[in-house]
Amino acid sequence: MGISGRLLATEYVDSQCVSAVTIRSVCRRIIARRFKVGIVSLSVFLSCFLVLASSVMISTSNASAAGTQTTLRIGMSEPVDNLSPFIGLNDNAYIFYGLVYDYLIAVDEDMGPQPNLALSWNVVPDQLPYGSVWQYNLTHNAKWHDGEPFTAEDVVFTFNFQIGLNWATMWAYQPYTAVVGSAELVDEYAVRVHFVDFVGNPSACAFGDAMELPMMPKHIWQDISPADAGFAYPNKHPIGTGPFMCTDQTYNEFLRGDRLILYKNPDYHGVLDYGQEVQFDRLVLEFYSEPAAMLSDIERGAIDLANLDAPNYDNLLSWLSSHQTSPIHNFAGLRCNSFSVEIAICMNPSGSPTVNSLRLDLNVRKAMAHATDKDYIVNNIYRGFAEKGSDILSPINPFWYWAPGLDEEYSFDIALANQILDDAGYVWNNDHTVRVCSPGNGYYPAGGKALEFGLVVEQELYEDRLSAMYLVDQWKEIGILLNPTFVNSATWNAIVYGGTYDLCFTYWSGDPDPNYLLYVQSTYALNGWSDSWYSNPDYDKNYTDQLLSVDPNERLPFVTNCQKLSYRDIPYIVTCYPYGCMPGERTTSRAGGIGVRTLAEHCRASTPRIPCSLTSCQLARTRLRSLYWTMSQDM
Repeated sequence: MGISGRLLATEYVDSQCVSAVTIRSVCRRIIARRFKVGIVSLSVFLSCFLVLASSVMISTSNASAAGTQTTLRIGMSEPVDNLSPFIGLNDNAYIFYGLVYDYLIAVDEDMGPQPNLALSWNVVPDQLPYGSVWQYNLTHNAKWHDGEPFTAEDVVFTFNFQIGLNWATMWAYQPYTAVVGSAELVDEYAVRVHFVDFVGNPSACAFGDAMELPMMPKHIWQDISPADAGFAYPNKHPIGTGPFMCTDQTYNEFLRGDRLILYKNPDYHGVLDYGQEVQFDRLVLEFYSEPAAMLSDIERGAIDLANLDAPNYDNLLSWLSSHQTSPIHNFAGLRCNSFSVEIAICMNPSGSPTVNSLRLDLNVRKAMAHATDKDYIVNNIYRGFAEKGSDILSPINPFWYWAPGLDEEYSFDIALANQILDDAGYVWNNDHTVRVCSPGNGYYPAGGKALEFGLVVEQELYEDRLSAMYLVDQWKEIGILLNPTFVNSATWNAIVYGGTYDLCFTYWSGDPDPNYLLYVQSTYALNGWSDSWYSNPDYDKNYTDQLLSVDPNERLPFVTNCQKLSYRDIPYIVTCYPYGCMPGERTTSRAGGIGVRTLAEHCRASTPRIPCSLTSCQLARTRLRSLYWTMSQDM
C-alpha cells in the first residue's frame, strides 16, 4: 500500500522466514513505501497514473543532426528506490520495472487479464486437482534488450529461482510464489506451473491468470546467488524485454536521484504480437522532492504528466480556473491499484515492553474506530479527493469489494466510543485527561495503565501528518492520548516491520485480483509483508479456501469473509481511498504534430481504466503489483 538507503538488518525470526526487519529495513526504500517524498506518493502513479496515458502532450527535444526525438516527461514525487525488481519497494520502482520488464500476463481496460509475454494460457484439464497446473504459451517474438532471445527457459528460471529453499530469501513476490511448487519446460515457448497449498500438496490456484511478477533473463541472473539477488545485487544495467530500455548511464542517473531516462525498445514484441507500438522515442521520469515544484512545472509545460497530492491538485484546479486556455486536462478518481490509507494497530502480542499492550483489547480498537471521523479526513485533509474507507480492498473492483452494513459499521460516534470504554472498565483519571484500565484488565491485570499510544508517521507523507494531528485532538475526547513520532522511511520500516510499535499510518495497494491484499493480512505474511501483525485462524481458513476456488463466484464468499473478519477485528482503521490526482497536457506536441486522445475518453472517475498496454507497471506496497499499458497507434 510505496526507495535508496537501507538499514542493514539481517536477522532471521526462524529457519523459514526472513524477518520483516530484514526484508523491509534492508530492502526498503529510503523514501518509504507510501506516498513518499513529499505530500503525496506515487502509488497514485502506479494505480491511476498509468491510466493516464491519454491526456498528454508529447514534447520534443533536439536529438542531433539526425533530427528530433519525441519525449514524454512524467513528474513523480519520489525517486526509484532500487533498479532491481527483487529489492525495490516503492511504487515508482514498480512503474520502472513495468517499463523495462514484461510479465506473463497484463491487465486490460476492464482490469481483466490480457496477453503480455504469454499470448494464451489455460488450466491443464487432466491434472488434478483441477486448477493445480496452468500452462502459459509464450510469444516467439520477444528479445532481451541485449539481443538474447527470450524463451520458456527464462520463465522456468524466474519461477524456480524464487521458490523452495530460496523462498524466504527471495521475498519480493512471496504473495505469488508462496503457492508455486515448480515450473516445468513444455517446449521452447510453453511453460507449465504447478501450484501447491501451504503444506506442499497439489492445489488449485485461483489467480493463475494474475501472476504479477516480472520475467527475468536467465543468462544474467543464473550466476547471482539468491542472497545477493534478494538483498544486495545492484542491477546497474537492467535488461528486460519491455517497451523501454536502460542505458549505460542508468545507474549514474539512479544514484543522482533526479531523473531516469529510458529509450523506446525498437524490437518490442508488442508490435508483432498485438499491433501496439510506442509512438515516442524517450521517456523521462522526473523526480521531485518538493511537490509545489512539480505543480509549477506542469503549469508551465516543463513536464507532460504528473501525479499531485490533494492540496496541490486543488491548487491546480484553482489555477486552471483563471487559465482557461491552458492545454492541461486533469483527472481525479479511485486508483486502479485498490490504494488505501489506514491506521495500523500492531497486533503483535510479543512486542517490545515499551509499547502499550492495551491496544490488543478489541474494545479499545472499537473505540478508536468510532472516534475516527473519516468524512472529516476525506473532506478536509484530502479536500474531497478520496472516498471513505472500510477494508484495504477498495471499491475500484466492485465484484470483490465488501462494505459494512449499517449494523456492522464502526461509524463516527464519540458518545458510543466513550460508552464502549466505560463498559470495558476504562475510567478517566483525576484530571480527566486520559483513561486508565481498571485492575483485572486482561491485557494489564494490575490496572492503572493509561490509554496512551505511540503513533509512527512517515514524515514525507503530508496527508498522513495532517491526519495524525487531527487524531491527536479527536481521540482526546474519548480519553486516548496519541504521541506521534515523525520519522523517515528507513526508520519507519525498522519500527513497523519489527513489530515494536503501537499504531502507525500506512497504505496498501494491490492487483485487480484480491489475492495480494488478502495475503498480506494472513498469518502467512507474518515476518514478511504484514505490517499489522494480524493473525486469525478463521481469516487464514477463508484465505486458503479462496485460493482453491477457481470459479470467481465460488471464491467470492471466502474473499468477502476475509474482509468482514479483518474489519471486525480492526487491525486497520482504513480512513480512505485517496484518488489519483493527475494533470496532463493534451493537444499537440511542442513540435506541433503528435495527436493524443483526451483523458475523458479513457478515464471515468468511478471506474478508471488502463487505456493501453504500453508497459507492464506493477501495482505495489506496497507493493502495487502490476499494470500494463501501451501508448497506442493514435499517439
